[in-house]
Amino acid sequence: MFNSQTLCQEYPDLSSIINFCDYTVTELTLVFTGTIFWVIVYFIIIRNGFKNKFVEMPVPAAASNLAWEFTWAFLVTTDLGLLFVWGLRVWFFMDLLIFYQILKYGQKQLSTPMIIKYFRPIEIASVILWTIGFYLFIIEGYDTSMGATSAYIITVIMASLYAIFYLSSSFRNEYSFTAAWCKMVGNALMSVFVFLHYPQMYFLQLLTVIVFILNLLYVASFKLKMRDLN
Repeated sequence: MFNSQTLCQEYPDLSSIINFCDYTVTELTLVFTGTIFWVIVYFIIIRNGFKNKFVEMPVPAAASNLAWEFTWAFLVTTDLGLLFVWGLRVWFFMDLLIFYQILKYGQKQLSTPMIIKYFRPIEIASVILWTIGFYLFIIEGYDTSMGATSAYIITVIMASLYAIFYLSSSFRNEYSFTAAWCKMVGNALMSVFVFLHYPQMYFLQLLTVIVFILNLLYVASFKLKMRDLN
């Protein structure tokens, strides 16, 4: 079994790529695996977006998500190591593609004519404001060294909006059950990491529990829809 402190001491150059000095092998594996599940979610959203001309990521969540990715990919640096730094940058460009789809097809999620008319400038302005907010949140010391608190704040928002937008949407068939499961599993793995690495950060832990409940409700709503169709 690999010991992170042994790896840190024996391979200091490796620890600049993957931070074995501050994180255990188990914790890094949880973060990496959770990230892979989210990459699958992004891939499904992008593929289905071009195929169906509909984007399932809620319009408001897309703005905060892109802002978080940009902030942690280019403005501040995670202490997880260079592998995760470049992973965040790849993640950002996937998110940028989703944001392009949001600007192109996002009006299908909306029903208020005034919001539909101005949703593109509102969405772009939201990204700018979220980015400023995240940067200030981080440099003023409210976030963790790898962005867990800010990430889970917007994940609560996203998980809430997913359930609300799905249940109120006339495009329910365009939402992916596989993406819903991968999103829930990815967040769950990250949540286990939070409990292991931040055992005394109770607010952050509460956010992870809320996200899990919301993801569970979202998956359950899919099952109810399938049952109704049958």
